[in-house]
Amino acid sequence: MLVKMEELLENKGWDTRKKIIFELQNKPCTAYELAKKLDLNYSTVKYHIELLEKFGIISKKAGKRKNIYVVTKNARSIEKYLKEEEPNFYDAK
Repeated sequence: MLVKMEELLENKGWDTRKKIIFELQNKPCTAYELAKKLDLNYSTVKYHIELLEKFGIISKKAGKRKNIYVVTKNARSIEKYLKEEEPNFYDAK
């Protein structure tokens, strides 16, 4: 199924994906760490991570025992969108 960028940014789970992107911009971490930091179910975080990976916004790096997730250069387009469409997003964190 082909999903457009607008669907990624505007669908129901966008708030969760924004939080994940924000956290990973601060510090790369595992899905488990994200779930704890964001007070979300691990499976919810994994779902959104997989979606963000599919769009090339984040990527995983194999750690010794766990995958570490990082934002990619493509995340800049999301950052630009956030600054234009939701200018207070970064201020609220």
